[in-house]
Amino acid sequence: MMNRKKSMLLLTIFWIAVIFGSCDNKEEEILIGQQEETTLKEEKNSGESQEAEDIQEETSAIWVDVSGAVKNPGVYKLENGARIFQAIEAAGGFSEDADPQWLNQAAEISDGEKIFVYTKEETQTLKEQGISSEQEKENAEKAEEARININQASLEELQEIPGIGEARAQAIIAYREETGGFGSIEDIQQVSGIKGKTFEKIEPYITVE
Repeated sequence: MMNRKKSMLLLTIFWIAVIFGSCDNKEEEILIGQQEETTLKEEKNSGESQEAEDIQEETSAIWVDVSGAVKNPGVYKLENGARIFQAIEAAGGFSEDADPQWLNQAAEISDGEKIFVYTKEETQTLKEQGISSEQEKENAEKAEEARININQASLEELQEIPGIGEARAQAIIAYREETGGFGSIEDIQQVSGIKGKTFEKIEPYITVE
């Protein structure tokens, strides 16, 4: 009888140990599974983050071809919004015979743009052919935009023309109202007091278009 009780006790202890051991194994499996899942998520997030950084870097970069009178002609990768002077710096700077005045170095570069730097000899040839630099063209356009239209200008605007006071401005307005306007800037010489040297003085500042 005593042996039977001992056997039952040992059997009970055995099953309790088996049950607890099984629980421990399951907990370990759960923990391992959670760790693996966390690791996979971290790897996925890291990959997505790197991919996003690569895309952002690619979209924020531009490529520009720099050739002509520079020390190291070639294609260069620059940041979006870069200026011409930065492209020249990337190409090693101007060569000794370059004509920097032919370029607007502050101009912004677009992706895929080609920048050609002329030599002084080349720019001289272009000028002899009547071809102006971009900077010269830009200055001419600004000067043209700044001209005052004598067919439309108000009394105050006409007085902004060098050599034109209130009396001459009123005379200009009176003349254009009587005649229907000026056909050319030379016609302003028909206005009293605007002839010869006075006309030569105001000519660069007026337009009829």
